[in-house]
Amino acid sequence: MREEKERLYYVQAIPVPETPKPSHTPSPWKETKVIGKRLPRVDAYERVSGSAVFPSDTSIPDMLYGAILRCPHAHAKVLSIDTRDAEGMPGVRAVITGSTPGAALDWPYLRGFKTKLFDPHCCHEGEEVAAVAAEDIDAAQKALELIDVQYEVLKPVIDAEKALETPRPPLIADEE
Repeated sequence: MREEKERLYYVQAIPVPETPKPSHTPSPWKETKVIGKRLPRVDAYERVSGSAVFPSDTSIPDMLYGAILRCPHAHAKVLSIDTRDAEGMPGVRAVITGSTPGAALDWPYLRGFKTKLFDPHCCHEGEEVAAVAAEDIDAAQKALELIDVQYEVLKPVIDAEKALETPRPPLIADEE
């Protein structure tokens, strides 16, 4: 933990600007080097001509492509995931879910806060449920379609005031 703290900027004695008091109006900047200045875009021609190379255009030997299976419900609990068909597909190298060994991660920024890579309690539509690594993007997408997920669809919390009335489980664990 000591090594992690040493990497943080506030431990390295880098000056952090003080927050002004609410009644204090900050004085305007005298001169800026970037804001308000016209700066030439070094990649402008490549972007407008279509010759710019983006990370998604890159292909290297033995590269794997990833795809994420997302929850289609606003609030749900994952009951079971069957990945056997996806794992047996040609070109698929790995399928991971919340029950995969190593999916429980310790969150390094808050003491006592632990999370899973794929939490079985989905709190929003689009939350990650599983991931696939395959030799090409088409195999990864097809493998996602073969993953069978059974959900318990829960009532979504859409009113902030009603959410405060009913007790809910904490999203962040109490600090130790």
